[in-house]
Amino acid sequence: MEALVRNAARRQRYAALAVESMAAGVVEAAHVIATSLEQGGKILVFGNGGSAACAQHFAAEFTGKLKMDRVPMAAISLTTDTSALTAIANDYGYDVVFARQVTALARPGDIVVGLSTSGASRNIILAFEAAKAVGAVTVGLTGAIDQLGGDHSLSVPLRETARVQEAHDLILHELAQVSERMVISDLAWDASACPFDFEIEADQIAGFRDWVTDTGEVLVTTNGVFDLFHEGHAVSLASARTHGDRLVVLVNDDASVKRLKGESRPIRNDRARMADLRRSSVADHVILMADDDPRRILELLRPDVHAKGRDYSGRGLVEAETVERHGGVVAYIDLVPGLSTTETVRRASAR
Repeated sequence: MEALVRNAARRQRYAALAVESMAAGVVEAAHVIATSLEQGGKILVFGNGGSAACAQHFAAEFTGKLKMDRVPMAAISLTTDTSALTAIANDYGYDVVFARQVTALARPGDIVVGLSTSGASRNIILAFEAAKAVGAVTVGLTGAIDQLGGDHSLSVPLRETARVQEAHDLILHELAQVSERMVISDLAWDASACPFDFEIEADQIAGFRDWVTDTGEVLVTTNGVFDLFHEGHAVSLASARTHGDRLVVLVNDDASVKRLKGESRPIRNDRARMADLRRSSVADHVILMADDDPRRILELLRPDVHAKGRDYSGRGLVEAETVERHGGVVAYIDLVPGLSTTETVRRASAR
């Protein structure tokens, strides 16, 4: 039974990566929503079964709040009025249970959001047709198949209903988050609304540290080469992550690796090594490090915790003074015995 849980968690991570690849489409749809709200429009949202619950959740993020307090925004879930749902289904058939409500409530420029994990729900298709007839804009969230005919399609490349719904929840959260920040440009930042990409550029480091301070998060850093990413790396990063809220990994660039490890290294270039860290889903951010050691960057980051392998304990860690001078601590984490890129390369060369 534990395998069921592990497998589901692994597939859910893939679903999250799929949503990450859809970021541009999500922002585009959020812009359409924000424009409508700014012009006095509203959101109508609906789906069947679990998607109905997702729809209600989405509407609540607008009429209530997502995280930071702000004015309520107009959003209605068409899955909550049991009198309307049962009357329309009884008198006209379930295929038009949303279309009748859209015809009654939608106005030109409104946003009509339909959720369908199958991508082929007849009542969503008819509701979109009704929306277009009154001049509303349609946004469809589906799985791998999309037959809804929406003006904007956010199609998750998955076929498993549970994972698609989880991906839809993530998309809906971000549609709410991005659109509200487009409408209210001075809305305060919070930990769930990070404006920094996975790779933090050198000129963004100071601003990133200020943002982390404002959110109240505990910042954790670690550093290394991460050549031939292996289980030991994954375990140590996961351990580092437990010491705070946000993990930033400083990655030696190719030139610094050559100085530290010799002309035969790195085996994989810094772009590939950072891509490994992105796929690991443990690191929140990476910073490419041209220096041989992390002191200069740590001076700017001022981490609350700097994590290093236990093999560095008692060896006079050069960056410890920098971390501790700013009130941080060094945490020494256990390593997986026998796993290192250097040892792997040595064994391979000996064959």
